[in-house]
Amino acid sequence: MEFAILGPLEVRTRAGSRVRLGGARQERLLAALLLNGGGAVPVARLVDAVWEDRPPATADRQVRNLAGLLRRGFRKADPTGPPVLLTDGRGYRIPLDDHGLDARVFADTVALSRRTAAAGQQAAAAAGLRQALSLWRGPVLDGLDGQLIDAGAVPLDELRLTAWEDCLDLEAALGRHRAGIPELTGLVADHPLRERFVGQLMRALHASGRTADALTVHRRFADRLAEELGLDPSPELRRLHLELLTTEASPTPSPSPSSSPEPDRGEPTVAPGETDRGPEPGRHPAVPVPAQLPPSLATFTGRDAELAVLDAFAAAATTVGDRDHAPAPEPGGARAGQPCRPPDARICVVSGSAGIGKSTLVVQWAHRVRARFPGGQLYADLHGFSAEPPLAPHAVLARFLRALGVPGERVPTVPEEAAALYRSMLADQRVLVVLDNARSADQVRPLLPGAPECLTVVTSRSGLAGLTARDGARPLPLDLMPAPDAVALLDRVIGARRARSEPAAVAELAAVCGRLPLALAIAAGRLAERPGRTVADHVAELRDTGNRLTALAIDDDAGSAVRATLDLSYRALPATARTLFRLLALAPGSGLTAPAAAALCGERVAVVRPVLEQLTTAHLLTHEGGDRYRLHDLLRLYAAERAAAETGRAVRAAALERLGTWYLHHADAAARLLTPHRRRVPLDAPGAWYEPPAFTTAAGAQRWCESEHTRLLSTIRAAAEHGPDGLAWRLPVALWSYYFTSPHLDEREEAARLAVAAAVRAGDRYGEGHARNDLATALAALGRHDEVLAELRRARALFASIDDRAGEAQVIGNLGDHCLSTGAYGQARLHFQGALTLFRAQPEESRDDWAIRVCETNIGVTAMLTGRAREAGEYLHRALDRHRSTGDPVLESITLYHLGDHHRRLDRPEQAVERLRQALAVLDDTTRNPRLRAEVLTALARLGEAAGPRAEGPAAERR
Repeated sequence: MEFAILGPLEVRTRAGSRVRLGGARQERLLAALLLNGGGAVPVARLVDAVWEDRPPATADRQVRNLAGLLRRGFRKADPTGPPVLLTDGRGYRIPLDDHGLDARVFADTVALSRRTAAAGQQAAAAAGLRQALSLWRGPVLDGLDGQLIDAGAVPLDELRLTAWEDCLDLEAALGRHRAGIPELTGLVADHPLRERFVGQLMRALHASGRTADALTVHRRFADRLAEELGLDPSPELRRLHLELLTTEASPTPSPSPSSSPEPDRGEPTVAPGETDRGPEPGRHPAVPVPAQLPPSLATFTGRDAELAVLDAFAAAATTVGDRDHAPAPEPGGARAGQPCRPPDARICVVSGSAGIGKSTLVVQWAHRVRARFPGGQLYADLHGFSAEPPLAPHAVLARFLRALGVPGERVPTVPEEAAALYRSMLADQRVLVVLDNARSADQVRPLLPGAPECLTVVTSRSGLAGLTARDGARPLPLDLMPAPDAVALLDRVIGARRARSEPAAVAELAAVCGRLPLALAIAAGRLAERPGRTVADHVAELRDTGNRLTALAIDDDAGSAVRATLDLSYRALPATARTLFRLLALAPGSGLTAPAAAALCGERVAVVRPVLEQLTTAHLLTHEGGDRYRLHDLLRLYAAERAAAETGRAVRAAALERLGTWYLHHADAAARLLTPHRRRVPLDAPGAWYEPPAFTTAAGAQRWCESEHTRLLSTIRAAAEHGPDGLAWRLPVALWSYYFTSPHLDEREEAARLAVAAAVRAGDRYGEGHARNDLATALAALGRHDEVLAELRRARALFASIDDRAGEAQVIGNLGDHCLSTGAYGQARLHFQGALTLFRAQPEESRDDWAIRVCETNIGVTAMLTGRAREAGEYLHRALDRHRSTGDPVLESITLYHLGDHHRRLDRPEQAVERLRQALAVLDDTTRNPRLRAEVLTALARLGEAAGPRAEGPAAERR
């Protein structure tokens, strides 16, 4: 096993697979063993490590149980590996001679590097120490706490810092003064009372021609030391101070290595053996290197994929910068067959919605890589989406120029001249420029350095496509946090112990916050302020509150509230985009297509599509691919707020009615393709805004219904609750053709019950008859035959009361289906014949040809089940011919299945298999009917056919 404690606790097998530990107690037990460096740890000490001062009465036994769980976990992860956890006297130990521990590798590498330095090999020693420091991923056992763990971490932390000091001394002796300044500046900020770092920074500044800055560092250290501890600097540091006052810049003396590390803050910016280039061109020697980055957040979590993209961006760009300083190629350019490589992007645009964590991500990353930029880091909040007006580029240029050493009175007042001077100041430097909260590409362009070694990272709520198109920027859009990262963020803020006590509630809190980092941070902050409050109670408050957005606010920081950040994005939209954004909140579910959005507005799709793109560019809407868009939960709540405040009730009602009409007519168009020639409920013509659906085949109609089925049901629910009642019963009736072959049986029943309730409420006996008839077929598909008969009798009575003979015939045919399912074959035949007579009696122009063919097929089935084989064959073959001639794959596949059963009963296995395989081919090629497919496959299996479902079929079909 490979154990890692220089950061969060990790265990990996020799093959590199991560080993999952069972929980916090197992982690603390393992941590105590690893901190002991392979020695035995008594059970009593392990009890203290796991429970500290509050162990249970059974703690000794529980420790042994935990050790057993760890053993089994290690054995399962690496069955052939050496033993990991050994019993030793009254305790346990981990034999580190057989396993790896990063802390041991670190200590060994540091010791070897010191021996190398003592032998006079300074470059190799510095490289070795850098390699040792790179093993650190964060604080020792990050995420675990306790007195024993903290005490065990102290020696490692001290070893780390002294190794870092030794490394910087060695690199200074190699002439790498200027390269070490950014790293030392950060170390002094992180460890302000560690005198050796202060002295190293003073020497590096002095050797780089910045003696005044070095003296300022000494003065600040002496002031802080006196204020906090009442002490003076050591004699060594006072002598260095006097030396700097009396001498010119000179190389630092050779180091005297003494001790240890901290995590690497970035790759060295000067290669081994390279000397510093001296004072930076264009900068006054007394001006410090700009380090303007805001503080990074200690609670930053996740975003590994995005950090990797930014790392790759920086690596590629800085590598290209190094190539730019290489000797020019010989005449003729690149070698034959090797085209010249285009330059990598030096601009990255990180975009996303309000509160998504753009600035936090970029600042966190910038701190990680600041050592790559010895020229410093420039930062500006451009106020592109802020309560304050956006900053003019010239105002930002003036700030940057002053930070680069230009006296305020010498900053050009002409914007173009200021931009030219700015580019000149950065011409030979490697500087990271962070432009936060940009409004537009025009606001950013004057602030872009011209130097190939400078990188610029921009954050914006807009995608700033112009920077990508014209300036070669690399786009990096941010989405909501993945659920595991959202939970991890909550864990870090409220504490791992508290989070692990309510894992389900923490996961629900992440969902309620919509996985939006700002909302997560606010919710977690409120919990952290109230240690006695449970996570479940906080979730209940957010769910129950009439306004969740109000609850996701900070009492003394209104500008950080979720609603306030969204306001800024919303107010920046054009009026048409604001109108559409409000209407989108009315749509059922979180997503919809461009044609559905057009229906909400009462416009054609071509008019609405560019407005959808505006909302997508502003990251107030997510484009999910194709024609589909989505509002995440908190944006949906905010849009609903704005709709209630700015869109009148009548306008909202009209938009919802148009959307319902759009779904109804699309469902009706799908039904006409899925069950052609079937009688339909008449519909009123839609408005001029309506555009017919894009699907033109039964397969396309099936795909549309499947992709929209959750929104269709949500539309039915909304109509059943708020009206209109006519839509609430007509839409389920129109969807019967889809539900007839659909696997969503529970949805089918719910839709039918809502339709019944709406028709009853409206006093519409025609609608109620259709709804109850459809409810009976839904109950029959669910196998609840005891409830079917009552609904069919009510439906028949309703149709009879309005003298609707065609409706009554439909019910009678379904009574035949009910009898067929319950084994009353003779009664079923009578019902099918009666329904057939009524259907044929209808006027030819309104005759339900589909229902007639269904009755003929079912009469053939009853003949087969009652032993009249010849009659069954005649009916079923005639029905098959008619289904094929009318192009009805649904009934064709059903009839082929029954013909297969017919041949099986006649002991004709070859003909049975042929018909069943034909049915399977129709199901695969033209229609989707998972229940019938299962029946066909079962029948083939009974006949000895090894025919399974096709691998490429949809998951729902395979189920």
